[in-house]
Amino acid sequence: MRMHTFGRTAVISGTALAMALGAASAASAAGRPGHRAPAAAAHYFVFTKRHQGFAHRDRIGAFHAQVKLTGRYSRQYPMPWSFQITSSKLRAIARGRAVCTASGLNGHYHDRHVIPVGYVWHSTVKPHRVRKVYALSGTCTFPVQVGGKPGRAFVGFAFHYAINPDAPGVSPKTAGSAITTTVRFGR
Repeated sequence: MRMHTFGRTAVISGTALAMALGAASAASAAGRPGHRAPAAAAHYFVFTKRHQGFAHRDRIGAFHAQVKLTGRYSRQYPMPWSFQITSSKLRAIARGRAVCTASGLNGHYHDRHVIPVGYVWHSTVKPHRVRKVYALSGTCTFPVQVGGKPGRAFVGFAFHYAINPDAPGVSPKTAGSAITTTVRFGR
């Protein structure tokens, strides 16, 4: 097995950190950048007049999104969103600013920011069509040091959603989550 240039300690420590965070399997945490685990079936959240906001928090970070669907609102259905790396373990090993990129709307939306790890990264996605399922995904990469060895962390999220102001107010019941978060380590 070929070890990454940042050393066996960093791979083992990175794997242990990812397992402790509950974010990724040991194989994907120790894997090289760009290696992806098989994708699970996508579930999605539906923004309705009764459910205009979505919030998710786990051991990696916090994600929020909202769409205003009552009173006067834009027919472009703008969706302000935010993501913040809240893990104290990730912030402790960070050794520089994060380069964060997001994409969505089938390639028509892009956002890029260079921010401190732990900063609330936020933007707004628009325009949307009603009842169409969209995916918003983002990745923050930043230098880390684990066990005295340098490396890179890749922290990401993927959010699947639709907007339906005419729905009776019930989001679809699904067996899974509308959002996933991941942590990988590499060079």
